[in-house]
Amino acid sequence: MPSAETQRRPPPPACSTAFPSRYSLQQCQRLFLVFLRYQIYYGYPLLTYLEYPILIAQDVILLLFVLHYNGKMEHVLPYVAIFVGGWYLLTLQKWIIDFAMNLCTLISAASKLAQLRCLWQTRDSGQVSALTWSMSAFTCATRIFTTVMTTSDLMVLVRFVIMLILNIWVTTTILRYRKAEKTD
Repeated sequence: MPSAETQRRPPPPACSTAFPSRYSLQQCQRLFLVFLRYQIYYGYPLLTYLEYPILIAQDVILLLFVLHYNGKMEHVLPYVAIFVGGWYLLTLQKWIIDFAMNLCTLISAASKLAQLRCLWQTRDSGQVSALTWSMSAFTCATRIFTTVMTTSDLMVLVRFVIMLILNIWVTTTILRYRKAEKTD
């Protein structure tokens, strides 16, 4: 039998972009952690991954705020243990870091496809920023160029090409539904 607390809570919206969820922040942390560890493991130049420690710190701070304001600060210690354990676990074997990198590409693509699905279902770009998505596409394009010029790592190149295509797709979908809103 469900508790009184779960009976009172409304179900989460299927396609909400109003605030970052704890799950999505943790997912970003995992992806950034794997990508940073991959770059360090293969000894790539610092300038090819310098933004990832900054992105991780930014997401950690945002996650702490989300946990604090949701009254879930007791989840901080297990999260730190998983983060540190994952950092070392990733490089126990070469195949682990390679597999994790491929999995991150798959998860990132699935996340972007979920955003597309949400846009298609609602036919409303609402609070989704076309500028942010186009900046993500531009970042992927520049990362493709810098990867070709510095490391030529095929796994990294494939990741950024897939992300570029999906970021452009999301951006055009946002613009399409934004244009439809203005004509209505």
